[in-house]
Amino acid sequence: MSSPDPAAELAAIFAVDVAAADPTGCAAVLGATRRLRGFIDQVEATVTRRMIELHEHQGAAPAADVHAQTGGVSSAEGKRKERRSKTLDEAPSFEDALGAGEIGAEHVDALATATAKLDDDVKDQLFDREDDLLDDARRLSPEEFGRSVRDLARVIERDNGIERATRQRKSTFLSRKTNTATGLVEGRFALHPELASKVFGPVDRHVGTLIAEGAAAGDPECRDRSVDRNRLAAEALGELVAAGNRHLHPGAGDVTLIADADTVASGDLTDESVCETGDGSAVAPATVSRVMCNARVTVVFVDEHGVPLSAGRTARHANRAQRRALRAMYRTCGFGDCDVPFDRCEMHHIVPWEHGGSTDLDNMIPLCSRHHHVVHEGGWALELSDDRTLTIRQPDGHVFTVSEPDGPAAAASTTNRRRTGTDTGTGARATTRSVTHAA
Repeated sequence: MSSPDPAAELAAIFAVDVAAADPTGCAAVLGATRRLRGFIDQVEATVTRRMIELHEHQGAAPAADVHAQTGGVSSAEGKRKERRSKTLDEAPSFEDALGAGEIGAEHVDALATATAKLDDDVKDQLFDREDDLLDDARRLSPEEFGRSVRDLARVIERDNGIERATRQRKSTFLSRKTNTATGLVEGRFALHPELASKVFGPVDRHVGTLIAEGAAAGDPECRDRSVDRNRLAAEALGELVAAGNRHLHPGAGDVTLIADADTVASGDLTDESVCETGDGSAVAPATVSRVMCNARVTVVFVDEHGVPLSAGRTARHANRAQRRALRAMYRTCGFGDCDVPFDRCEMHHIVPWEHGGSTDLDNMIPLCSRHHHVVHEGGWALELSDDRTLTIRQPDGHVFTVSEPDGPAAAASTTNRRRTGTDTGTGARATTRSVTHAA
């Protein structure tokens, strides 16, 4: 693309008697004006870039202030021109298109606004698609282009959120060793946000309980607030873990989540989304849906204005009788060929509870942590028939079918049926579970 000749564009404008012009003549003047304005905007961006350099390296006045003082514009408009120049630095092809009159300054401003609050990683990935962005800017109005950029940024943020959550889980660890000099057991750990909320939420609350109990018992440290909270946190963690071992309930968690209803229902993040743990750590909508399957969760739903719609609601989870019934049907994870024991599985709702799914046996299946994650964060879809045949659909189109559960009840009924047909006399239990793969 080439920049217009400003002298020629001015000549084209002055060549038309606007007062007597027909529609074609008016359109010609407007086209020349647009190209001339684009040329001026490009020059202005280049000058602004130089003013930014002078401010950063020689202490000159900020570019926005110079615009306001010498350009006859407001302070806000001066800042907009400075931001526009910085955006053109990140998307050089937009500057060429602006100078050629193919896009307007408002398109650049829309790009600047849509990317202003993005993480550097997301912004870099977005500008990696600069050619596609410019094609959109050429064919869309500034308002439409701004929405298109925001939509693309949300897609990148969603994908990054899933990838980041996966990396965090892979990096989670806990190690310990005994200090031979002190005899203390020392540890190091790094926890992903969801797990950290499960651990430290109860610990912090129990520390408060221990302080209150100490104050009531006359402990001077608790009275004058000089208590070592780190020491009490260690005591609280030990007491809570010990209590949990006495009343083991696999798969249950204690997490406070704050999420807006639209985000939980759609699974998509928007600029207005709220989706975080009680301590402010961000979580993906898919993580919220997975946690709600089985954990005791305090969820606060808010509308777009931040007004709570409901609070303190306990998520529906399988009760003891239902877990026993499912244990009779499944020895291991309900995914085909997975040997993780049932007691280490989480109860998954086939139709998500937040989408109206019931906590009934015909809507639940045990899934190990890994398979629970691929269903929610990985986008795998599950269908469960009346005879508990499980159909698994991967995002790439592959379909897997698990024909029957592998628990004692299913095994006994299948064994009896087989013996009725052909009794081998061996008494060996037949293997009943099979997995069928379909393209």
